[in-house]
Amino acid sequence: MTRILFVEDAPSLGGSVFSLLQLVRGLERERYEPLVLFRHDLAARKDFESAGVPTAAWSSITGRSQKAPSSEPLRPLAPFKRSGFYRFFLGSRILAREQYADSRWLESWMRREGFSLLHANNSISANLAAIMAAGRAGIPVVSHQRGFFRVSWLHTLVARRVDRLLCVSDAVREHYIRQGLPRNKLQTVYNGIDTDFLTPRPKGRREEILVGWVGRVEPWKGGMTFINAARLLASERRRLRFLMVGTGTEEARIRSIVAASPLLKDAVTLVGYRSDSRDLLADCDVFANTSIEPEPLSRSALEALAFGLPIAASNCGGNPEIVVDGENGFLFEPGNHAGLAEIIRRLADDAGLRSKLGAESRRRAETIFSAERYRREVESVYAAIMST
Repeated sequence: MTRILFVEDAPSLGGSVFSLLQLVRGLERERYEPLVLFRHDLAARKDFESAGVPTAAWSSITGRSQKAPSSEPLRPLAPFKRSGFYRFFLGSRILAREQYADSRWLESWMRREGFSLLHANNSISANLAAIMAAGRAGIPVVSHQRGFFRVSWLHTLVARRVDRLLCVSDAVREHYIRQGLPRNKLQTVYNGIDTDFLTPRPKGRREEILVGWVGRVEPWKGGMTFINAARLLASERRRLRFLMVGTGTEEARIRSIVAASPLLKDAVTLVGYRSDSRDLLADCDVFANTSIEPEPLSRSALEALAFGLPIAASNCGGNPEIVVDGENGFLFEPGNHAGLAEIIRRLADDAGLRSKLGAESRRRAETIFSAERYRREVESVYAAIMST
């Protein structure tokens, strides 16, 4: 039996937590015994416990509470603090003060509990203490890279103690190769989606085509690209409706823009955060991902695949790995609202094309992005590491 310690660093509920829950819930229990250590006391712990996965809190192991990141705006750094020497000094100070102490506590606990493997569910920078502790305890380490982060000298040093660096997309893998992490340790394993639970749903007969957008309403997500495309199409008096689901720092701005425009007010519905966002997505005819900065692997786009929707996505980050242009959707240049509008226009005018692309979306969800495939690939990584 391989006893695996999973460390989850996320300060709030997000994609890494959902992906971890999906993985540990499906692990082959005859071979693997998981325990999840949460750095922050997330309400999601109850979902893990309900799935029969024991959990622990970081503070109960290290004796030190973990503060959530400050919401205060960042102040500009003094010129001397931008120097390479200062960053080196600051990194060393963080390692000595915050990470080293925690790693000593974790090392003792890992040895006492008899863990065979550490799976750090977040980036190297987020899980330094756990990785260092596992290295001293002689425990193999898997580290999940779920975003595009800058790699420092410290991260490169700690990466030597990692046996496998899992990346959620080829785009993420290529990023870390460029950042100098060892190519032979980097491996792409796509996140999975539950295709048994998320299935295409009948839309019924309706006159309007519904275009959906789901995500955090932050500037980098490109919500304004979606709104500007909606404005352009609404001016053509097409039978289209636009639905935005989510909340974030740009929500108030977008709401004011929509409210001030008679065209947008009639065409766009903003519902904010909704616990039933998946049901709203399933009811759409077309899904749009408008990120203007690279997104590692959009979870909402994966859900759109499972629901059998044709997808219009910006051509950056992991999006081209989800959407094959012309096969299950179309790609457009980030920020190009006219390009997005043209794709929506084409899909709205051709029900047969929507059906064809949507069927391919579902096929890709079942074959490339299924939860079962995700679990098998990660388990094969564990088996390879434990056999060496």
